This record gives sequence, C-alpha cells and structure tokens, in this order.
Amino acid sequence: MITLHAHINRNAPNTLKLRVALAEAGAAYEYRAVNLDAGEQRRPEFLALNPHGKIPVLVDGDFVLAESDAILWYLGERFPDARLLPAADARDRAAAQGRARVLQWCAFSSTGLHQAFVDVYIHKVKAAPDQRVSWVGEAAMQKLDRLLGVMEVVLAQRAFLAGDFSLADLAAASVLHSVKARIPGDPTTGRAALGAWYQRVTDRQSWREAMASAEESK
Repeated sequence: MITLHAHINRNAPNTLKLRVALAEAGAAYEYRAVNLDAGEQRRPEFLALNPHGKIPVLVDGDFVLAESDAILWYLGERFPDARLLPAADARDRAAAQGRARVLQWCAFSSTGLHQAFVDVYIHKVKAAPDQRVSWVGEAAMQKLDRLLGVMEVVLAQRAFLAGDFSLADLAAASVLHSVKARIPGDPTTGRAALGAWYQRVTDRQSWREAMASAEESK
C-alpha cells in the first residue's frame, strides 16, 4: 500500500499534482493530511520519515521519498502503464529527449510558476498590508505574466507541454489551479491556447476524481 503524507489542503499545488498522478495510474493509496499550522510536520513520527520536516512524503512499502518532483517522477516510473513518462530506453535518443522535455517542464513549474505564484499570493493577497513587500509582489506578478506568456507560445504549437500528455501537464496545471483560485483577476485570462490546454487537462477523469475526493474530505 502506498501512503501519501501531504497538505491538509488537498488542492495545494504540490499535493494536487501527486493526487492526480495517482488517479491517472489507478493506484490505491492512503492519504494522510499533515496540518502544518498545528506543527505536525515537526512531530518525531513525521521527522522519522523526513528529517527535513517538509511535505509531501510518499511511502511505498519500505521506500520513503520526499520532494514533490521526485515523487511525481517516481510515480511516472512506478506506473508505466499510465504513460505519464516516455518509456525509458538508454539506446533510444528520442525517448531520452522526451523524458528530458518532461523534466524541463516540471522544473519550469516548480522553480518558476510555483515560486512566482507564492510570492504574488503572499505579497499581494494573503499577508497583512504592513507585512507585504510591494516590490516583491510586483516583480513576482511580472514574472508570472511572463511565464504564462511562454506557456501560451508553446501551447499554440502543441496540445500538451512536452508533446504528449505527461507529468509536465500535471505539474503546471496544479499550479494554475491555485493561480486561478487565489490571484484576483485570474492572470491566465485572455490566453486562448493556455486556456484550451488547461481545459483539456482538467477535463480528464483523473482530475475530476481528485477534485471530487477533495470535496468529500472537507
């Protein structure tokens, strides 16, 4: 049995992408919500899994793995029939390039999209006015707009970020789910290719299942 220790908000970006990947794979798993506000990530039993005290953490038998992108990649490898990654073949240059392309967009989402979203959300939405740093919020908003523009250009040329549907689309769409829900004015508006891609991803059965299970858990 797989156990996923993750955010109490099941639609947080780094949690959502893993839940949808597991749904794509049709994998049975147990979800254990970790309440960060209550300090559950600092309890000895959690630190025994991840001394870094961070979520998410995946436990698969006696294998324990932290860091959301590593977990996402592992799920792609662990469930090859889900076809979330091009098949690995060291002798096949095209396969290696396809896998590298997926990794490229996962990194784009984690180091670019997600960080920009967090900075915009904190410094323009969530934090008390006297705790916001205006220049950080403005710079992050400009960065987010630029990154969304990059996606628009790419998605005007192909249906999915790495060519075929893959982990890359789950990583990016999970961030955009929070962008659309939490950033006033929805910065994705007006980008037709981006909007059509987001609709394709979120229309998948796996995404609908993840959304439904999040509602049921409330």
